[in-house]
Amino acid sequence: MSVIFIVMDIQNKQTLLSPFSKDELDTRVRLNHDQIIKTAKLISKLSTESPFSFIASSLPPENHPLTVDFFFVTTLQQFSFWSIKNGRYHLPLYDTIDGETLKGAFYLFKAYLKKIDTDPDFFSPQRQAEQSLDETADLFRSDNGNDVMPVIELHLDAAHRYGQSMLKLRWTPTSILQTSLQTKTPLETFLKMLDKVGGYCEDPLRKKSALLAMILNNRPEVFLPFGKDESLPPIIDYHCMRSCLRMGLIDVIDPKLLHHLQNRDVISEADEWAVRIAAFHAVELLPELSNRSMATVDQYFFFGRKRCPEMSEPECLKCSANSVCAKRKELFQPVIRTDYY
Repeated sequence: MSVIFIVMDIQNKQTLLSPFSKDELDTRVRLNHDQIIKTAKLISKLSTESPFSFIASSLPPENHPLTVDFFFVTTLQQFSFWSIKNGRYHLPLYDTIDGETLKGAFYLFKAYLKKIDTDPDFFSPQRQAEQSLDETADLFRSDNGNDVMPVIELHLDAAHRYGQSMLKLRWTPTSILQTSLQTKTPLETFLKMLDKVGGYCEDPLRKKSALLAMILNNRPEVFLPFGKDESLPPIIDYHCMRSCLRMGLIDVIDPKLLHHLQNRDVISEADEWAVRIAAFHAVELLPELSNRSMATVDQYFFFGRKRCPEMSEPECLKCSANSVCAKRKELFQPVIRTDYY
């Protein structure tokens, strides 16, 4: 199938039935097939597949016995690392923990890593189900004693949903992996099982479920090898949406929505979904068009947060996307408080 036919097939679906329909695009945001093709060509020029290995100072060392449990518990907590002020995006989470200054996702990973040897039972479904607010606050406290997590109650609720559902299902991270690996489609089985687990099951686009699958596949231990012809769905978080907007993979054609994105305003669920579902369909095209895996595509967008950051002017001339980017630097990701990402 040609590139144009692939793109046009999705563009022809822009008949809005519901702002929350996974198969339909909102007419206020459309795919830009020229920019999608340019971005795919850019990613295709990467010399090799280069997905992130998820080995870092804030993550378990290779072959640690609690690695799988650690990632099951922490990946569902990957959301909402920023604050709101006067109805607008204010600041990202950035502070020092255990002697290391970290931002957002890696700050959270480091907080949990401190528990992995000192309190290994903490990662059990039972402990997650029973976790208290004080315990959660202590977990995320910075070295200078600050309560830095913007919406700590949401993180506690996610832990409870995860623990309670795993106990009810009588599942463990290991049992989910074992069941998945006994099938010919381990990725599909894994994602369907997570569709029943609190903290993962709520998002119709499966962002955290796909992220967890990617982590377990990319780690050196390869906990979750994928079956033949299996591939990850797009992993759409706010970094990815910011890149799609600024690089021009999606066009916002509604003036009111465009203004909210430029102004970093808190927006409605329907407005956020319009941007997110368009980003999902745009990114969904990139692996086939670039001949690269979704993990490599995801790494390109995730580390785009450093090339095109939230709070400082992007240095376009130093960016690998400079030659293809639409340079819509005034645009910002949807600002909405959600535990999906």
